Amino acid sequence: MIKSISNNLLQYLIKADVIDKSEEALAYYKYGLEITISSLLNILLIISIGILSRQLIESLLFLVCFVPLRRFTGGYHANSYLKCNLLFSILFILLLTIFNITVSKLSFNICIIMLVFSIAVFLSECPVEHHNKPLTDPQKKKSKFMSIILGLLYGAIGVISKVLSYDIGVIFLYTLVLISLLIIVATFKKLRKEGM
Repeated sequence: MIKSISNNLLQYLIKADVIDKSEEALAYYKYGLEITISSLLNILLIISIGILSRQLIESLLFLVCFVPLRRFTGGYHANSYLKCNLLFSILFILLLTIFNITVSKLSFNICIIMLVFSIAVFLSECPVEHHNKPLTDPQKKKSKFMSIILGLLYGAIGVISKVLSYDIGVIFLYTLVLISLLIIVATFKKLRKEGM
């Protein structure tokens, strides 16, 4: 479906004569359109889950944390758009379920452990490069720096929210842990592929 929509948009852009028609440029535009459509679909799915579960604010906070942070951290990527959308939705539903079950029992110390764990993963493994998007050394440094800054910012919001008894803000800590786990999975997958 995503590839079909992307192809239709690409044909429209070609007919409108607004893009370069070289083979390399068309492949670039096609990939960009596919990623954009998949990302928009993921956002709509998360918002829909939030509406259906009556946790729209939690879903919006999740997206506010996940989308910018994941841009800098990288992490596990499914090998098809369908799997990506399905996995993203399932992981969010699991995160919401765990959040709802555990947030009232969460102590300040556990919040700090969640934050320290996530920052440690960001420090040691970020950014995780995707094979379709290699990074230069300056880009890697910037991504690592931004992932740590954003991780600390979202983590601080989560910890302060818990201290002030605004449990909804703790969704940021759960999101940091989810991103960290996706980074660990991607790192192990890469090591296994390299035969280490």
